[in-house]
Amino acid sequence: MKKYFLATTLLISSQCFAATSSVTLEGNYDCQGNEIGSNAPFKCQMNIKKTGETYASTASCSDGNSYSGTGIYDSNSLRLSTGFINPKKAEETGVSVSEIKPDGSIKTVWTYMNSTSTGLTTCTKHELSEAHE
Repeated sequence: MKKYFLATTLLISSQCFAATSSVTLEGNYDCQGNEIGSNAPFKCQMNIKKTGETYASTASCSDGNSYSGTGIYDSNSLRLSTGFINPKKAEETGVSVSEIKPDGSIKTVWTYMNSTSTGLTTCTKHELSEAHE
């Protein structure tokens, strides 16, 4: 029984480690969500790059807005916490917490500073052959 428990524990641990270590945030993503307040749908193209101990992100959206951000990734929880800004609209400065899924997709909850509501965004990673350059 102890051997079975130990073998199961090792197997689960190795699978958790493999899942954690195989996540690569860098790349291009197609994102969609709804605006806070108006609930208007939007789509964005996002790029994430590793920059030392942080991750830089840029997004260009269908409504003409663009955003840049800096994030910190926690490999234990598979979460990326990001501060972001729209350089043309200071009121669109905010924070987000993104859950990185095993398939590479991202589910994000976000808000603007001084807002009392949150928005949700989902992003799908491009395969190498689909990447926007």
